[in-house]
Amino acid sequence: FNPGCLTKVLTMALLTLIARASDGVPLSASIQDDEQSDKDLNDYQHRAKKIFRKLSPQSPPRCSIESPPLVFHYIIEGGVCYLGLCEPNYSPGLAFKYLETVHQEFSEQHGQEIYKAMRPYHFIEFGTEINRIKRNFQDGQSRRGSQLRDISDQLQGVQHIMFENIDAVLQRGELIENLSKRASILVDSSKMFRKEARFLNLRTSVAAKIAILVFVLIFIVFLRFWFF
Repeated sequence: FNPGCLTKVLTMALLTLIARASDGVPLSASIQDDEQSDKDLNDYQHRAKKIFRKLSPQSPPRCSIESPPLVFHYIIEGGVCYLGLCEPNYSPGLAFKYLETVHQEFSEQHGQEIYKAMRPYHFIEFGTEINRIKRNFQDGQSRRGSQLRDISDQLQGVQHIMFENIDAVLQRGELIENLSKRASILVDSSKMFRKEARFLNLRTSVAAKIAILVFVLIFIVFLRFWFF
């Protein structure tokens, strides 16, 4: 860990999004600062929403996803995904610390309402709170000298964080979707097979009864002819 690099690394998250992990519905987002107004983040917002839609119970609770030239960092807490878009030289430890702070504030204010939200960006007003948290992190850079040891310790604790490439994440999601579609087709085919099997069994049963009836009629005719 090199403290001298902090003056270059500590640029705050360019974009912050909050979404429900179970269905990917976005709940809130940061407000773009004037200093970021020259950056076109629409494409990254689209990528972020794709990431939300690919989340599953098997998704890692913390992950960094390379999306050149930038990097997404996210955490999943309490059924909610908190995602930040950062420059590639931004410290993952600080990114996760920032996202944890956003989580704490959001959970305190809206933790009981998460699953009641029916429309996207139901808590859009929380965007001002996200920007306040971001400003506090930026202001803290001037006081970072006394915090370097704590940050260094925290960075040692994020070595288990999973790093992925966004293409791999999206391709894995497409694979899961394809498997889901194939499973659905197999289920439909199975239902059709059972229906046809029942129909064939019914036809076989009717044919057997008709055969028995014909045999009985022939036997009666034979008896009448033979004895009468």
